[in-house]
Amino acid sequence: MLPTKKESLLYASLVVSVLVVLLFIFQFLFHKPDVVYVDNIQLFDGFNMTKEMKKIGENQFNTQKTKIDSLYVTIQKSNPAQQQILMKEYVALKENLEQFNQQFAYEETEKIWKRLHSYVDEFSGENNYKLIIGAEKKQDILYADPSVNITNELINYVNSKYEGAK
Repeated sequence: MLPTKKESLLYASLVVSVLVVLLFIFQFLFHKPDVVYVDNIQLFDGFNMTKEMKKIGENQFNTQKTKIDSLYVTIQKSNPAQQQILMKEYVALKENLEQFNQQFAYEETEKIWKRLHSYVDEFSGENNYKLIIGAEKKQDILYADPSVNITNELINYVNSKYEGAK
């Protein structure tokens, strides 16, 4: 016996309802969030450019510090008249070293963040993120589900972009 018009309509409604429910479940399970966050410090420290610039800065710092240390040894062995002259040079070199250290850190940090921001822009576009929140050790975020922390994923992305850009 063939189903009646009423039964056919009921079956069709049931099938449509099941499909709608399955669609919502699929959307819920496989939808990426629009808003995510990263740990700024972890991102900065994990970026290969940061590591390279740190090594360069340390090498330059150590070279200058070695000169200062050897001048100090010379001062210790000098007569009092020479000590006064050499001490002025020593103080000037120490001040220059401190100034170099601060300036290097500031300038390189600016360069690194500029590069990171360009990579983050690309990353957000490729992953359809509407907002990426940067926080330091989650201090600026009251709560975030760990699933929206994309720090490691972003570190891998920026490093692969950076290594490819060399």
